[in-house]
Amino acid sequence: MIDPELAKRVLTTALGKGADYADLYAERAGYHLVLSDDRRLRTDLLTDQGVGIRVVMGDRTYYAITDRFEEAALLKLAAFVRDAAGSGKAAGRVLDLRREAAQLRPPFAIAPASVETEARIDLVHRGEEAAWSAPHCIQATVRHRDFQREIFLASTLHETTVRQTLGLTEFAVMVIVDRNGTRESGLQARSFYQGLEALRGEYAPEAIAGRAADIAATALDAGDCPRGEMPVVFASGDNGMLFHESCGHGMEADLVEKGSVFGGRIGEAVASPLVSLVDDGTLVGYPGSYEFDDEGTPSQPTMLIDRGILQAYLHSSVTARKAGAALTGSARRESYKYPPIHRMRNTYILAGDSDPEEIIRDTKRGLYAVDAGSGGQVNVITGEFITSVKLGYLIEDGRLTRPVKGASIIGRGIDALRDIDMVGNDLKITYMGGRCGKGQQVPVGVGMPTVRVKALTVGGTGEACAGGQE
Repeated sequence: MIDPELAKRVLTTALGKGADYADLYAERAGYHLVLSDDRRLRTDLLTDQGVGIRVVMGDRTYYAITDRFEEAALLKLAAFVRDAAGSGKAAGRVLDLRREAAQLRPPFAIAPASVETEARIDLVHRGEEAAWSAPHCIQATVRHRDFQREIFLASTLHETTVRQTLGLTEFAVMVIVDRNGTRESGLQARSFYQGLEALRGEYAPEAIAGRAADIAATALDAGDCPRGEMPVVFASGDNGMLFHESCGHGMEADLVEKGSVFGGRIGEAVASPLVSLVDDGTLVGYPGSYEFDDEGTPSQPTMLIDRGILQAYLHSSVTARKAGAALTGSARRESYKYPPIHRMRNTYILAGDSDPEEIIRDTKRGLYAVDAGSGGQVNVITGEFITSVKLGYLIEDGRLTRPVKGASIIGRGIDALRDIDMVGNDLKITYMGGRCGKGQQVPVGVGMPTVRVKALTVGGTGEACAGGQE
């Protein structure tokens, strides 16, 4: 894509006025979409390519892009970024980019670039037929998306070049049902750092559609959720998104600098001693994984909270240098059009010792949230959140009784972490669909075991009540 010797000449130009370091990020990508909306089929193919050059001077970053790969265009772009960075003097550095870091394991068994559109259409039709076969279905939307990105990165920070393939396969189904004028919906979305081989077994189109239909059918039979302060038991898996949003963002070093509630608390207790929180980019097949971040730092697991004690933030090269901290492999970008910023990868709470059924039995009255965290609002600085519960059950006398709907949960992430008093032994890291937005869209994974927060404010349309433990 880019010859390393050309990259060396370009970066020498970019450093010409004394910048601390520079990198060149080149990309060629293909994006596919197949969408069935009420049996109306749409297909799209987008290809994109370009180069971004970044210069870092102190804590300032300068970035510019081009869709040209010729030497003259790249040297011109490098000079433009160099001049924007200031009028310092060249350090006379001799660049050595001979070290090359190559991707060890390709993410795909069936690479998206090798798949014909007809194969994608077949997957969508399979999900479509399963969705429409659900009782009381009046509308179904099925979406398949995938992309494959070929990346070349040359970095003076690491004095190396990196080549890797990034990609994603996504499949989502929404089912709307109507029974005697009562209308509900169910959504199931999954994404994988894999090829189309991911859509098999429990993640086959029929299985994903069936789960969406089950959610909608359960909502038809659900009653109003009581309101008040009560214990909330979060089911394992996708509910990790709530802690991703209300806690994880506050541990990204750029947001720490902006006043995050977790700022200045390294070594302090910020959660229950039952809680350990990890962000890991090395989990094979999961959507937030990769071998190198977009600064060329090897991916790695990062222990954010260890038994309640805050251990680390997620750093880029800029914030790590300022803080004297280690790089965490957390600098990510949506594409060559953007500079790298601090992002989570696959974020999850480690398993505890409690049996999930024991957690339910130990709860006198409360809410069991099956699906929370995918809708609502979060202040990523303070961690304050309000999230809707698409599917939940009332806990009465230590048993799950009836499904409830119309619930919302209000709280603050750091308080919820401190109030966790039971952690299950059933950790589930999920191939959660969707992407995390922070000015750029990137795929992430989440996970958690069953956990109980001893008191949260639950909003609902049912009677007021107070919960508790036995």
